[in-house]
Amino acid sequence: MNTIICCHCDLVSEKPDIEPGYVAKCARCNQPIYTAGAIKANKMFALSVTALLFCLPAFSLPLISVHLLGVTEQTDLLQGALLMVEDAPIVAFVVMFCAVIAPILLSLCMFYSSACLVFERRPHMLSHILKLTSVLIHWSMLEVYLVSFMVAIFKLSNYADIYYDSGICFLVALLIVNMTMISEYDNEKYWDYLYNE
Repeated sequence: MNTIICCHCDLVSEKPDIEPGYVAKCARCNQPIYTAGAIKANKMFALSVTALLFCLPAFSLPLISVHLLGVTEQTDLLQGALLMVEDAPIVAFVVMFCAVIAPILLSLCMFYSSACLVFERRPHMLSHILKLTSVLIHWSMLEVYLVSFMVAIFKLSNYADIYYDSGICFLVALLIVNMTMISEYDNEKYWDYLYNE
């Protein structure tokens, strides 16, 4: 039996079987507790393909060029994380995982699960992918990396000339697509699809 807990009064109710577009309300406080809606599989499929296409240029193209004392250096996201390996390997791993590995894996998982819905397949592996997706959503932190990156640029601009390169455009685009995917994703509806023939 599937249950829902009301976030307003903590009443535990059985999950209602309602048509898409309708809202179930709590029996105690009359607040909305569940909204039935169709899975936007085509939209998620398109977003995940777009995210995967943006990953390669976002992570490999230079983000900025720094001009200091007559020397210009370019840097990209991977190069920045690898430079920290000797001094701070744990920080380098966390940056690499949260800013590169987790977003790529999340895009791949969402691509796989939405492709299963689009092409009406229920492979056994889908349950593992859905579990992995629910974990990766919390570890994909492109926005944290971008904010810290912008703070570093702001501080560095007092000492050097900063020029933005094409990689920053792809990184911002990937961030927007990634955040849209996370906000549109509903893990529960994918599980319903998996277990309801």
